[in-house]
Amino acid sequence: MIAYAEGKLGTKTVETNSVDRIIAIGSDRMMNGVREARHTSLKPYLKDNHVAIGSINSPMQCMMKEVCAQCLQRHVNPHTGEEFFVFSCFNQDQHLDFVDFKNLNERLKANSIQEKLTNLWLDRALGRINN
Repeated sequence: MIAYAEGKLGTKTVETNSVDRIIAIGSDRMMNGVREARHTSLKPYLKDNHVAIGSINSPMQCMMKEVCAQCLQRHVNPHTGEEFFVFSCFNQDQHLDFVDFKNLNERLKANSIQEKLTNLWLDRALGRINN
């Protein structure tokens, strides 16, 4: 992003200091990296009052919008320190500065063993392994 802002990637079609909104979609670590970079290395290239949104894919089960609470995502208001929770299944697009990425990463790790066991079961059921 810095190389683009400095014109090192060819002709710029958009000046980064004119951007009003940033939308980050990717892993929790990548989105946290974008959040941090906006306040450090990218800061000189961005508009001061831009809004940054991340598409948060937290663990979910019910897919029924605010029923099971497995998708609750912890937020902390960076201005007041107030803690609150958001149902990610209802609203995946969340302000990057409010998302508690450490909490999200820990919650995603909790599903790791279930995902591995499911993949092994599917491999066996589909005949990819013979055990």
